[in-house]
This record gives sequence, structure tokens and C-alpha cells, in this order.
Amino acid sequence: MDNSHLSLVLAAIVLLAILILNVNRTILSSNNNTLQAEAITTTNSVAQQVIDLISSKSFDESTVNADITDINDFTPYASFGTITGETVSQYDDVDDYINYFSVISTPRLGNVNINVDVRYVNAAQPDVAVNTRTRMKRVEVKATSVYLPDTLRLYYYASY
Repeated sequence: MDNSHLSLVLAAIVLLAILILNVNRTILSSNNNTLQAEAITTTNSVAQQVIDLISSKSFDESTVNADITDINDFTPYASFGTITGETVSQYDDVDDYINYFSVISTPRLGNVNINVDVRYVNAAQPDVAVNTRTRMKRVEVKATSVYLPDTLRLYYYASY
């Protein structure tokens, strides 16, 4: 075999190796995209379940057993949270969930971390948290997973 044939054979081997590497890279990228899409769907579902639970609660502790007309009867923001001795199974109003944290195990993707924040907001500017009592509360559920590149955030607005 002369040098020209040897060069062609080596060039063919190099081209084949490059082709195989590109195919493997494409398959790996496709698998990563599929896993990330599944992680988004699963994490979104877990976060939505938390919102569904919170949305089933009363607007405020003062509205659990009574109708309130004066917003000054609502819980001040500084007092958001649970009543002494209240456990998660006893949460009865939206702001009980402030600083709520949970790790929820999923069958295929492992743990999803859930963090909840609750703030008063004005109806005209629901993205701006305020420290004064209003007739609207924003619940932010933040969900993270090792398979997500960033925190997934879902919002629920409770109004009274």
C-alpha cells in the first residue's frame, strides 16, 4: 500500500471518528433536553399541588370563621405565619404558609424542594409586595430540582 492510499484510509478513519462523536453528542443533548422537559413538567405539577392546597384555605385567620369588612382586622404582615402549636395539617389560612419548606420525593427525578412566600400586594400592582394590609395576598411557590437550570416560580393571588 502506498502513502496516498494510507493517507486516504487515515482520513476516512478520522472522519468516521468525528461522525461518531457528533452522533453521540446529539444523542446526549437530546436525552438532556428530554430529562429537563420531564423535570419542568414534574416540578410544575408538584408546585401546582402546593398551590391547590393553599388556595383551599381561608384568606386570613380572621376570616376562617367570620366575614370581615375592615381590613384592619386582617393579620399584619409582621404576624404572618402559624399560631403557636399549629402544625401543617392544621393550617387554615393562606399566610400560615409563609416560609413553608418541604422536600417532595418524585419517582423518577428524586427530590423537589418547595419554598413558599406570602405577601400582601395591591390589586393595581400585584407584583409589588407591601407591608400594609390589603385585600390581596400573593403566594409565591418556588420549586427547585437538580435537573432544572433555575428555580421554577408559580404564583397564586388570594383576594378578599
